[in-house]
Amino acid sequence: MGKPFTRLKYFYVMKLITSNERTVLPAAGSVVSVGNFDGVHRGHGLLIKDVVSIAKEKGLTSVIVTFEPHTRAVLTPGADQPILSTLEEKTVLIGLYGVDYLVCIPFTPEFAALSADEFVQRYLIERFNARHWVMGEGHTFGKNHGGNKNFSHESKGKNDIYVVSTSSMHMHERVISSTEIRSCIVEGRIDDAVAMLGHPYLLISRRISGVKKGTQIGYPTINFESLPSNKVLPPPGIYAAEVEFEKHRWKGALYFGDCPTFGNRDRHFEFHLFDYQGIEPPHGAKAFLWLHTKIRFDKAFTDAAQLSASIKEDIAAIKYFFSQEKEQCQ
Repeated sequence: MGKPFTRLKYFYVMKLITSNERTVLPAAGSVVSVGNFDGVHRGHGLLIKDVVSIAKEKGLTSVIVTFEPHTRAVLTPGADQPILSTLEEKTVLIGLYGVDYLVCIPFTPEFAALSADEFVQRYLIERFNARHWVMGEGHTFGKNHGGNKNFSHESKGKNDIYVVSTSSMHMHERVISSTEIRSCIVEGRIDDAVAMLGHPYLLISRRISGVKKGTQIGYPTINFESLPSNKVLPPPGIYAAEVEFEKHRWKGALYFGDCPTFGNRDRHFEFHLFDYQGIEPPHGAKAFLWLHTKIRFDKAFTDAAQLSASIKEDIAAIKYFFSQEKEQCQ
């Protein structure tokens, strides 16, 4: 049903900086990579690892620059731009790599109008004191995509910035991309999405009160609030997942849907913990929901007894999935 996820370790606390804050970097300079980094997938991971590796080797500061909102939301106004990662989720995922600074620049029409040369001067040189710039294959930037492959080649060595190009990552002869991952999640192909992401699909949500239907049928759950409307969500159904809060992590069954068996509700998330030991995210607290694989799509049952029987089967399938994942990690 999926591939084992080797959880990265937190190296230290990464600092998040918005463009309204003054960026103070060591005088020695920095190694920078720039992009949307939506989903922080395995291809992004190659870039970020290169940034961190070069920075450590050269004694420089590692800097990842991203944008809010997604650049396409501004470049194609009026068109919805679904995202894999909110800024908060992106911060968690990028922070796992040991990056020193994550800088978020508000992407506005005025910013989009900057030429490639203007972006390099105002941001890479004046703001980040960049010494190395790690770029993904095919990456462009600046007005009318002026910062293309030719620009990057001609800029090598200029302004004391050395441009490093990182090749795209492929899987099954296809380039790993955020666009492809979005399609996988929307279609319920969570295994394919996780394989390209290199980690379970992350959703950060706040715990809220439920209506206790799960408790009434023998499977108590904790409920989570709705996510931003532009967040890419999987189809309603049952998923093998983990909930992470502070230093605690629980495996369990994650339900997403509108509870058709009980006359429908607004779509929401609720999580049934395995091996409950009296510790769980408190009401009002945010937790990380990690989706590993889909077990089944949502459906309406004739009554609560039939639903309860199905949940029992779902839980058995999820426990088997995690037992297989554990064996593959050993």
